[in-house]
Amino acid sequence: MYGLLPERRIHFSKFSLQILLHSESILTYMTPKSNKNDFTLIAHRGASYDAPENTFEAFDLALELGFDNFETDVQLTSDGRPVLVHDDTLDRTTDTTGLVKETSIAKIKSLNAGLWFEGPDDSAGVHGVMAYPEAFVPTLDDFLERYAGKAHVHLELKSTDVELAATTKKSLEKWGWLDQHTGDSIAPGLTISSFRFEQLERSIAIMPNTAHGWLMQKIDKASLKAATDLGLSGIYPNAGKVTERQIERANAAGLVVRTWGIADSKAALRRAYRSGAVGTTVDWPAKAREIIESL
Repeated sequence: MYGLLPERRIHFSKFSLQILLHSESILTYMTPKSNKNDFTLIAHRGASYDAPENTFEAFDLALELGFDNFETDVQLTSDGRPVLVHDDTLDRTTDTTGLVKETSIAKIKSLNAGLWFEGPDDSAGVHGVMAYPEAFVPTLDDFLERYAGKAHVHLELKSTDVELAATTKKSLEKWGWLDQHTGDSIAPGLTISSFRFEQLERSIAIMPNTAHGWLMQKIDKASLKAATDLGLSGIYPNAGKVTERQIERANAAGLVVRTWGIADSKAALRRAYRSGAVGTTVDWPAKAREIIESL
């Protein structure tokens, strides 16, 4: 079967997407068969190898490079405002320290989110130290306003905050993101994900028409049952642990599989592609595109 793999189309721009038949049902968008020839490279926290993660600089660069699918992380500040930060703390990606949930929106808006980043010599963005000295931490609302109509966003509910899903929904409603394609790679669109099953439960209860996917290390029988019982559309295992057999079982249960955890591993990227997954998140989508096209 691997002899057929080079014929798979790599989807990185809305202009290269295959036209899908219109349907009012999420299940139509999420049917594994409809995506079996697709492989979507999702810019992980934007083009985060080339620019500071989860900043407008990284998301804008992803679009410039031709990638209109990107992933980002949302959590709440101490005063309940949704912001785009991956870690529990601000230590690694800003010029301050402390937990996101214990920091006010006013403080977060004052932070620099680019001084820590040094642009690699082979970057598709700016090279060297001080490459992006004016980058800041975006709020979810600013992000949704900026990229409305331009991208398919894979939005990860990051924290355990019980108000996260409801607060996120308010922002999505405000900027019109709940009336878009869902569960596929068509832009504009929206797919919600989380490692935290309880967040998925909260989110799908209030946004039942939006596709939800469960991030995990490895697919097993228990996770498949839990995912289908909840009504999830997808299941997202670590690229380094995924197998064709796991994906076959997930697809048979009506679940779409895309992967995460590529990190800096070209082998993991190739494994994800050959496994039959419909796509993966990756920090370096431009390089990944070249690798996939060469297979």
